[in-house]
Amino acid sequence: MKFQEFPTSGSVALVTGGGRGIGLSIAQKLATKGATVVIADLEESVAVDAAQSLGHGTIGIGFDAGDASSYATTVDWVESNVGPIDIVVNNAGIMPVGPLLAEEDGVAAATMRVNFWAHYYSFRILAPKMIARGRGHFINVTSAAGAIHSPGLATYVATKHAATGFARSAREELQGTGVTLSVVMPSAVRTQLVDGIPFKWWERLGIISPGVVARRAVGTLRRRPAVVGAPVGTVIGLRLYPLVPESIWLLGRRVVGADRTLEPYDVDERAEYDGRITRQIETS
Repeated sequence: MKFQEFPTSGSVALVTGGGRGIGLSIAQKLATKGATVVIADLEESVAVDAAQSLGHGTIGIGFDAGDASSYATTVDWVESNVGPIDIVVNNAGIMPVGPLLAEEDGVAAATMRVNFWAHYYSFRILAPKMIARGRGHFINVTSAAGAIHSPGLATYVATKHAATGFARSAREELQGTGVTLSVVMPSAVRTQLVDGIPFKWWERLGIISPGVVARRAVGTLRRRPAVVGAPVGTVIGLRLYPLVPESIWLLGRRVVGADRTLEPYDVDERAEYDGRITRQIETS
């Protein structure tokens, strides 16, 4: 389907997990294109600092994306104090790494809470408001992991499959309403999510910057496609992936030295990020 370009200038945009990384890059691009951006992050101080660094009237607030009540309260506050939300970027997410049987209790629930349920709550809360106004655009950042499998990331992969499938299905339910939803599926991104992971040198060549994802995400406002990858070409690869027999896949992983989980990772280097996962567990 063809859609008119969604205007950025004058729009109100809510960016979850916008205090750093991909979310911050997306917030910056939206702000420079004339949107009034609200950065919402679990750590309020991080959101406020990020908003101040961007300028352009950007606002930073604290909220818990995986809590329905917190999400609803945040939306009410934004729409009462800033204006109706036209663009929502569901970017907040966490990525625990390591063997599944070594995963601590609570990790899976917390990961599903922020990686999937936050998207669900966003749609349930904001879609009716947008439909009533006849305009709105969701940008749901999932992951290339939402179409593949990866040892050492079993829980993360499961949540991203759920988020991607949900988004694609929800998009079709919006047809004819004036509201659209685009899925953004990045490959590995140079953020804290990959801190401490022992990538091979050739794997590091494929790690992209948050800015690449931001360009693809904000670019969905032009034609509002169902799904885009970051970098360009990712989606084509993901569509071919299921055609590869398991035996060939496993052989290829052994040949290139990728037949492993993501351990052993650098505990000290990953400590700050793992601390954020712990805070998500505590809020669950």
